[in-house]
Amino acid sequence: MILSRVQAEPGISRAELARMCGFSEMAATRIVRELLAAGIIQESSATDKAKEKKKHVGRPKTGLHIVKDGLFAVGITVSAYHSEVSICDADGKLCASSRPENVPLGDVVDAARVYAEALRDLIEVSEIDVNRIVGIGVALSGRTLPDRAEIVTSDYFGWANDGGQFCREIQKIIDLPIEIENISNALAIAEMRFGGARDVADFTLIHAATFVGAGVVSDNRLVRGDSGISGLLGHFRAEERPLTCVCGRHDCLNLSATGFGLLSQLGKLEHRAFDTSKLSFYAASLLDALDDPDAAEFVAEAGEKLAPALDSTAKLLGPKMIILSGYLGTNETYFASVKGTLERHFDYDPQGSFQLVKGTISSVDAAALLALHAFCYSDRLDYDRFADAPEQAHGVTHG
Repeated sequence: MILSRVQAEPGISRAELARMCGFSEMAATRIVRELLAAGIIQESSATDKAKEKKKHVGRPKTGLHIVKDGLFAVGITVSAYHSEVSICDADGKLCASSRPENVPLGDVVDAARVYAEALRDLIEVSEIDVNRIVGIGVALSGRTLPDRAEIVTSDYFGWANDGGQFCREIQKIIDLPIEIENISNALAIAEMRFGGARDVADFTLIHAATFVGAGVVSDNRLVRGDSGISGLLGHFRAEERPLTCVCGRHDCLNLSATGFGLLSQLGKLEHRAFDTSKLSFYAASLLDALDDPDAAEFVAEAGEKLAPALDSTAKLLGPKMIILSGYLGTNETYFASVKGTLERHFDYDPQGSFQLVKGTISSVDAAALLALHAFCYSDRLDYDRFADAPEQAHGVTHG
């Protein structure tokens, strides 16, 4: 809790921390000293303006700041678009990234090994002390159980339940804790903690690329649902299409408001059913289409198809903000079409309804930020691992 406050409010004083976190000033001071000794935070003198305001005599006010290179987090973005491994500092800024080539996405174990080796190499080249890395974040299109580090299933990659094998293979090469999340949820967490939704308690993030999915945040908490599965926006019922969704239906939103539907409209597909062996083709073709002025009409049409689902989402959940993310979601033509359709047909007014905005966090950044959120700015921070001379603060969490 304390570390999160320092990161969110650089320059905060010990007294302010104690008041906001509900601790005694003595307890807050003890924890701050431990974090200072561990090289996780640092102190700085008050600004000149603050000094001018100071009327009483006493200890000069000092502000607390995160040491940006005190801790790091690393991430793996499992994607047919741009498979990437990345490193961010304690303030959430991207330090380094690389793209492993020819990742064998058809096999869970082989893919995990390639990503882990690429991440290990990136850490070595970056000369970052692995002992200052809090953990690994993994973001992918699939249903996951983060508390068990398990992929339940991925219709997109054609993976069945892996029983945690993907994460175990990574840990054989890099022995760090892992948080694995659906890409929409990972992006929602990153936007909530480090991005455009930082001060928004209730919002929905829509990730639109080859398919579409959602991450829902209510009262500053990610909504997972009773079964741990939520956000299946791509399976909302829409118009009938001459295509087959991964679920077997022909009327899913995945077939009309997405990259897959767009490629069909452009005549780029020689098949009707989604084919996991053609992931790279779908990704490359969509990126080409988004750069092609002649395809703009079809991109706009795909955006129109998403609007009714957003209207339903807004009426059901009442979010303050809906964020469009992903290669398709942040495309200007697609975004403008979604917004225009909401205004013309659903009486959308940002003054009296939700804000519709583009995402500020990329899929590449989301994976490392997921790890930073899970293992640094939470009660899962392994403080003893980073302390030079650990001193237990009983009953209080540092994250």
